[in-house]
Amino acid sequence: MKKAGSNFSITFEWNSLIKDLIRNFWAIILAAIIAWMGISVFEKSVYTPTYTSSAVLVVRSKSGSNGVYSGLSASSEMATIFTEVFKQPSLKKLAAEHLGMSKFDGTISAEVNGTTNLMNIYVKSTNPETAFLLLSSVLEVYPKVSEIIFADAVIDVLSAPKMPTSPSNSVLTRYRNHIVLLSMLAVAAMIALFSLMRETVKEERGFSDKIDGRLIGTISHERPHLSIKEKLRHRKRSMLINDAYSSLKFTEDYQRIATKLEYAKKNKGERVFEILSVAENEGKSTIAANTAIALSNRGYSVALLDLDVRKPSMHKIFDFEKELKTDFSDVLSKKVAFSKFSFFRYKKSNLIIAFNKKSHADSSELFQSDMLQKCVNALREKVDFVIIDTPPASISADAITVSSIVDAVLLVIRTDVVPVKDINDAILSISDAGSKLAGCILNDVYKPFTLFGQMGSDESGYRGYSAYYKNHSKYTNLPVSMQDLSDVEDTAEKPDDNQTNE
Repeated sequence: MKKAGSNFSITFEWNSLIKDLIRNFWAIILAAIIAWMGISVFEKSVYTPTYTSSAVLVVRSKSGSNGVYSGLSASSEMATIFTEVFKQPSLKKLAAEHLGMSKFDGTISAEVNGTTNLMNIYVKSTNPETAFLLLSSVLEVYPKVSEIIFADAVIDVLSAPKMPTSPSNSVLTRYRNHIVLLSMLAVAAMIALFSLMRETVKEERGFSDKIDGRLIGTISHERPHLSIKEKLRHRKRSMLINDAYSSLKFTEDYQRIATKLEYAKKNKGERVFEILSVAENEGKSTIAANTAIALSNRGYSVALLDLDVRKPSMHKIFDFEKELKTDFSDVLSKKVAFSKFSFFRYKKSNLIIAFNKKSHADSSELFQSDMLQKCVNALREKVDFVIIDTPPASISADAITVSSIVDAVLLVIRTDVVPVKDINDAILSISDAGSKLAGCILNDVYKPFTLFGQMGSDESGYRGYSAYYKNHSKYTNLPVSMQDLSDVEDTAEKPDDNQTNE
């Protein structure tokens, strides 16, 4: 038996990745909010903004020089010396006194621009106005100091100081949007990584490397065709292959499965199949319904039993709105004789359906009795195929109990839902129960990312619809009597006339 992780590989499937990103989009937004708030908290509690006012000075000699090069060289040397003069405490003291300040509330720095005679002066302070005023004061008082050192030097202002409009040390603030974007990308990358590493079945390719069972069919992803009113009301519509809007690809997928079951009946005598899944919402009931329809379309008589008594859904899939006076669970509990139970024929076809509408939280008693075995044996003699829809294996042990009385089990696996380990454990449980696994059906399989595929077209680029569609009622007016179908011993109490479906 294969074990999860024994053949670990990263599988890229575009739809799975997109769904994970959309499903966890809240985490991406949360990362952006946290990054934004973190920068804001840092600015208010830790960060002290510093504003810088700057000016560009030109240093030259009063007397000039015989040569251009020697004059520029001398001016450059004087500019270098003056960078040290601007840093002296005496200059800062003069500038502060000029403004009437007790101290120079800032820092001053100067540098020569390369080998030129241009000098850059910077004054930094925690207040933008203070930085501007201090630098302006420095430029006014520096001649008193410069004349003492170099009487022959002249310093002209090339670029006057300006009032700073933003902090000069605001790296986080300046790149706030970049930091927020990087945070979002980092979380998105983590989500994508976990998506790629998740050990589930995401596509048909590599199925045999992960699952200890053979794949007998795949069901393509089919988009439900809902009206605007249905979308606004959040209504769900079942997807049946004889619906007018069902695509050719969707219908053909079930026809292939029907062909496999035909082969199993002809060569192995298998006629009773249980449709099973590991978890809920894997499409098990829809596959059971469509498989039964596909077989009946080929002329076979088919009985479809809804044994998912914990959460019956066949009546919703077939849009059955009639009142049920008798559920099939009443037959299993021996409240109603099987010979009195009424199946319902679907669209004048050879498909008869045993509906359940009542939910049973404790269903173990229904499946532990011998009544189900007798019902299945009776149907085996009267119809060509019996399709049984059961509860998910992870929800109830009843599914494994049913698997012991059928000819074979079809395990439905929806892409990217159940971990590989749980699927293989379910397959092992079926084997331990002495049952036969006919194979697995991979449901909700997306096409590879192509232009035609995203437009809803098949391989030829043509969007087709199911050919099997007739404009008639879904059910015959009268239910099918089981009087002629059942050889089951009547072990139930005699029912009243109003206990059967009419």
